[in-house]
Amino acid sequence: MSGDAVVTLISGLIAVSLTLLVFSRLLGDNPAFRMVQYLFVGLSLGYAFVVVYHQILRPNALVILSELNNPSGLMLRLVPWFLALLLLPRLFGRQKLSWLANIPLAILFGVGTALAVGGAIVGTLVPQVLDSIRPTGSDPGQVLGAILLVLGVVVTLSYFYFTLAPTTRSGQLVRGSAQLGRWFLIVAFGFFLAGGLLTYLTALNERLEFIVTWLRAPLG
Repeated sequence: MSGDAVVTLISGLIAVSLTLLVFSRLLGDNPAFRMVQYLFVGLSLGYAFVVVYHQILRPNALVILSELNNPSGLMLRLVPWFLALLLLPRLFGRQKLSWLANIPLAILFGVGTALAVGGAIVGTLVPQVLDSIRPTGSDPGQVLGAILLVLGVVVTLSYFYFTLAPTTRSGQLVRGSAQLGRWFLIVAFGFFLAGGLLTYLTALNERLEFIVTWLRAPLG
């Protein structure tokens, strides 16, 4: 048996063993599953650190060294490093200086929230509005689909409208529309759940196929 075949056999044995240890979770929580869980978390953190070092820390450090003759550019490059250093008091648990970490955290969460809201508006809300008012052709199927799309958007939005009293006529109308919107949401969540379940079943099928293929290889 060649060296490559031995390496392939050993790596396959490790992969199959780890897969079976993960499947042991079906029998309940056990030390074998926790060992694989900790191993996965540790390897993920180690890989993330290596990626961060080679793609973020090291390139930026080299850029700073190249900007030593340019004070303005150097100061701009040092701002992220300064904000990162402000997080260290929170890491070491020094209560008197832990408030300094609020500065970079506020910037991080503020920018992240702005990006999330902007992405939701540009990537979801605006396309949904434009798709709701798209022109229809002469095909009855397209007309019916456009009507259902607009109806679904209106009744789903009315489900989150709570400012009208249910005793008024307008409130009763919104309440009835909200009930219909609730069913639209249930159907949509059902599709999302089915898509997620299909993804999990695909991953499970891939792992089972890998185990069967690996067990058949020595026999072949």
